Amino acid sequence: MIDPERHRTLYPALCLGILTAAFIVAKTGRDSLFFQGKGIFQLPVATMMITAASLPLAMLFVKAMKSCGARPARVGLMIIAAGVLGVAAPFLRPGESPLLLNIFVFIPGVFGIMFASLWLLASDIFETTPKPQAARAFGKIGASSLAGGMAGGFIAKWVGPLVEPKWLIFIGALMILAVVALVLQTHRQFPSNLAPKKGTEKQRSFFAPLAKPYAVGLLFIAMAGALAGVLIDVQFYLTATSASMGSKGNANFFANFYIMLNFTSLLLQLFAAPKIQDKIGVGGGLMILPFALIGGAGFAGAAATAFSLSLLRVTEGGLRSSIHRSIWEQAFIPIESSERSLVKIAVDGVGARIAEGSAAVGLYFWVQRVAPGGNVTGPLDTRWMAWLTLTTVIVWLFVTQRLRAQLRQKAPAGVKAEAELACARFPDQCPCTTELGKGIA
Repeated sequence: MIDPERHRTLYPALCLGILTAAFIVAKTGRDSLFFQGKGIFQLPVATMMITAASLPLAMLFVKAMKSCGARPARVGLMIIAAGVLGVAAPFLRPGESPLLLNIFVFIPGVFGIMFASLWLLASDIFETTPKPQAARAFGKIGASSLAGGMAGGFIAKWVGPLVEPKWLIFIGALMILAVVALVLQTHRQFPSNLAPKKGTEKQRSFFAPLAKPYAVGLLFIAMAGALAGVLIDVQFYLTATSASMGSKGNANFFANFYIMLNFTSLLLQLFAAPKIQDKIGVGGGLMILPFALIGGAGFAGAAATAFSLSLLRVTEGGLRSSIHRSIWEQAFIPIESSERSLVKIAVDGVGARIAEGSAAVGLYFWVQRVAPGGNVTGPLDTRWMAWLTLTTVIVWLFVTQRLRAQLRQKAPAGVKAEAELACARFPDQCPCTTELGKGIA
């Protein structure tokens, strides 16, 4: 008989692992269809749409949770997501298509909310568990999610040559339904530990917590990281599109890429992240990703080859989804618990999306200049993106250094010094998988 405490970790680990596999399978199909012909030139518009849709989708889900309860809202969201993808998949066609554009936007938006919802379920299950035990469980759940992403890449690679890419999206929808069955079983086995709050909290200004220098530092780091991420994504997708591999060739290419990305993230999460944080702390850990990107962006700017751009994308995605994400979430721990949620929403939910939207607007005007109507008159020079990425990363590194100095010094009221931070992951912080559901990556 399996220990109930193992079930407590096993169920959310399976849910997140299968959902991540579904995400990678569906995204492989999506990318294979979208990045053909002139589809790449719709990327700035798609990015603006993703940015515009992220906050309303999140607010609708929050409203549903308040009206129906978190658990029914979670199940309902997954059933709706599976239904939309399953119904739309047979009608998708490569290249320019309004339906494909909307599905391109829908997949990261809805999966981001589903990932966050499952992490909230894990937080609910471990609400009364001692923090060290919960920290170990969350590490296993995070690793299971990354392993699921790698499995999704293998599924896409195996099935891709046999079917059209649109059916990968349909398979992703079926996998979501499998997650729904597991979630329902998890709900039955583990009743909610969250007690209803009595009374009403005093209304506060949404932007009040951002008046503090530490929160402002987090905001600028998130915006710089989001801007660099969009630029790196666009260069990578332009390189993939220029290869003209066809729909099945694209499916194989993106499947291989997602296998490598998730495998790298998993290794870093299991073997590097804990040791790095033990030695250099939260402030030092936040500097690893921008340091690595300085070299990668400089190499890409000088060489501008498919290899250099792919290497830059793997470096950014692998580090961001493992070491950076796990430490970034803990950077919110020093903030007072009463303000943490507001700062988290303002930084990751608003600030990062504004930066992505701004980048998308700039890219839109660039596309209109170099490829009006999607007609390319000559080879596209994207080295300016690599140099802009390098500049952004340098600013990112500078702001992170300032934040690290704040943690080392005597912290202002309401902010704990770095030496006082617990290295264990807190259950109320969202680990690395949340990042996989954001943006166009």
